[in-house]
Amino acid sequence: MEKTLPYWVEENPLLIGILNFILDRRDSQLERGKEARISFRLDLRAGSKRWLEVLEPLRDPDQDEQELWNELQHFASEYQCFAVKPNPKRRPGVAEWQGAQLIFRDASEEQLRLWLNRPSPSLLKSAWTSLLEPYADRFENPAAFPVEGLELQAGFDSAEEMVSCWAAISRELIFAEQITWRQLAARCFKGDSKYLDLPSRQSLVRNLFPELSRKIRERQLLLHAYLPEQFAQVIFIENQDTFISLAELQPSSTALVYSEGYQGGAERIRNYGITRFSTINSATTVSRQQFSQWWYGDNLGSLPVFFWGDLDYEGLRIAAALKKSFPGLQCWQPGYDLLLNSLHAGKAHSPDLAEKLGQKPIEMIGCQYADNYLIPAISANNCFVDQEAVKIEALLETLP
Repeated sequence: MEKTLPYWVEENPLLIGILNFILDRRDSQLERGKEARISFRLDLRAGSKRWLEVLEPLRDPDQDEQELWNELQHFASEYQCFAVKPNPKRRPGVAEWQGAQLIFRDASEEQLRLWLNRPSPSLLKSAWTSLLEPYADRFENPAAFPVEGLELQAGFDSAEEMVSCWAAISRELIFAEQITWRQLAARCFKGDSKYLDLPSRQSLVRNLFPELSRKIRERQLLLHAYLPEQFAQVIFIENQDTFISLAELQPSSTALVYSEGYQGGAERIRNYGITRFSTINSATTVSRQQFSQWWYGDNLGSLPVFFWGDLDYEGLRIAAALKKSFPGLQCWQPGYDLLLNSLHAGKAHSPDLAEKLGQKPIEMIGCQYADNYLIPAISANNCFVDQEAVKIEALLETLP
């Protein structure tokens, strides 16, 4: 039995895609408990989206489709993993591969799994069940784990160590009156307080411990604000230096909120008991009450609300996230106009200069000014400007 896949097969994107797709289909059959013959046609016009993705190399102008086809035929003849039946209705001038049928040979499944290092789901399930058995009584609902179990993650010495960490959650929840996600994660997952930050992991905790997880306290959001005695608008500021500089101007009727990046875009930002504010100025009790009533109330439309951040894609994503909680939010034009002036004057940085190559373009955020002017300007110039570039004094007259 061949222990390794021939190197030229791994270099053939069509062939390696087909072999993995065959096992995907067989795994799906095994999970449903119903096996059937596996066959496909090489037809770029029909099939599932996944199958058409497998056939994509045949469209790729950088690939030699005839070479891909010749290697596929040679593999079928040499290793007998599947049979190839030519298309009997192929018209003259049409490539030989078009419409050809591939029929998987069931007897080659073991060899194929060995090559691709893909054990059958039944074996995976058996191994996971054995691993979980000593800890099963530590979970309120162990069936909440995926059927195939959890994939071993970097940082754990073994799958057993990872399971024992998940089981440790039970002890912490039993003896705690209340506990935060960060505290729970640090105590159970090798001191890593952020391990349970992912929504998928928090969901798994809730499903594994439907009763005990009620003791987990949602992490509070700490926001800083500048509150005048009376305010006629609210502006979210992305960066700390700009927020402090604007607050030091002491605008008489504008409230400022330091959004601290994506934290300000959390969907739960307006939930009672989640957000806590500290004020950078000596805000009066009246202004605090007025702001709190606006923040948690149903009359958000009573005040204009704006966002001002960096002129880059990530800054605009923060604005888009904030709009989920503040539907009327718009990008603050006086501030962004100054950033646009810098951009058009060539006083902007390229994505690689500021390590922003990972920022993905955004098409629109639902703000007419941003969608029609800011995003097109960034896209056309492929450059960014951070809001700290603005001289704050130039904004004084724009703050009512």
